[in-house]
Amino acid sequence: MPDWTIAITADLHWGIRPQGDAATRRLVAALECQPPDVLVLAGDVGAGDDFERCLELFASLPVRKALVPGNHDVWVMDNDSRGDSWQVYSELLPRISAKHGFHYLDHAPLVFPEMNLAIVGSMNWYDYSWAIAELPKFAADWDERLRTKRFLRGRHNDARFVRWSFTDASMTAKLVTTLENQLREALQQVDKAIVVTHHPAFFGLNYPSVVPPHLDQMLWRAFSGNRSLEQVLERNADRIAFVFSGHTHKERENVLGKIRGFNIGGDYEWKRLLMLNWSQQTLAASEFR
Repeated sequence: MPDWTIAITADLHWGIRPQGDAATRRLVAALECQPPDVLVLAGDVGAGDDFERCLELFASLPVRKALVPGNHDVWVMDNDSRGDSWQVYSELLPRISAKHGFHYLDHAPLVFPEMNLAIVGSMNWYDYSWAIAELPKFAADWDERLRTKRFLRGRHNDARFVRWSFTDASMTAKLVTTLENQLREALQQVDKAIVVTHHPAFFGLNYPSVVPPHLDQMLWRAFSGNRSLEQVLERNADRIAFVFSGHTHKERENVLGKIRGFNIGGDYEWKRLLMLNWSQQTLAASEFR
């Protein structure tokens, strides 16, 4: 079988810092010099108009392209002309993605019958399930901190800029149900799937633990992922080859049963690219600074 490669990156955060934008340009140039067969962006492409500006960078790349959005991508301002975060997520970002040749994985899997493979993806969300049992040990006002997303210093910006009619729990349930349905649909057509999410798909891909843990670490656990997606992965572990996630800006590798999982890494000033050789089942990483 000839080599067939999938490039995955995340957290490009276009428009936030000049160093990061320069690193993204170098990443794009490297892909143009040695194009993969597929490119996947695992969220936090760019907030507001920077989402489209970032996708424009990949216009000359002659490959199949796909993405999942991240939490920054659905941020909105007061009286935002684009609508609320749900309208941005469900209507605007899919239109922009299609305009620039990117398949919007949150709406449908990307199936490759010739490789007997599907890529299934979701922004994914958080419902506090990774920390809620332990949080009362760390703060008497733990429930108020979850509601307001308040840390010891400052607040999670999702509290300011994510605006929709859902609770975190109901959004999590909605997205996980959608991903599970799409995974089922894809696995009726092919034998294997790769799952791509923005928020970590399972706990072993979350922020590295600090020992002993502190309150802010527990809150970040609460705001990073959910147990219900882990259960979906566990039920389908025999047919999920890889999971790739972003969000934390921390490179990690872990397993969930038989599933090999990777958090891509990269940060505001530098970017990281993973190259999966599906034919050989090998993975290589490059950094752009």
